[in-house]
Amino acid sequence: MNNKCVLTVCSITVNKNELKPEDIIAIHRIPTKKGNIRPILLKLRNNNAKSSIMRKRTPMKAKGFRLVDDVTQRNQGLISRLFLHPDIKSAWFFNGSVFGQTNSEERIKFDIFDNIDNTISAFRNRNRKPMTGVSD
Repeated sequence: MNNKCVLTVCSITVNKNELKPEDIIAIHRIPTKKGNIRPILLKLRNNNAKSSIMRKRTPMKAKGFRLVDDVTQRNQGLISRLFLHPDIKSAWFFNGSVFGQTNSEERIKFDIFDNIDNTISAFRNRNRKPMTGVSD
């Protein structure tokens, strides 16, 4: 592993205590088109280290660094299906899971094998408030 690269990555984190060199298992430069900056692929020891870094995306972006999750092809397909669904307003990948927000502002976690309509219905049935009291 390239120690210079590890130290550079550790030094650009927002709080230098968040990522220690021992948290990094592997680090690789990824090829890109000529003239572009080569991105770095980083494998971390545990999910806690990754989560603490990913929570700091906005301050890192302000410093000129962009952090992205490595989303599997199946999860990318699920996100695409969610965007095509008429009841879904937005979809995103966070902490290893895919989420969608409905037009009525409900945030729902989806799995790659889910039927989107069934998952939305099940979520609404689980979260439906029971009617109590006497109606007027």
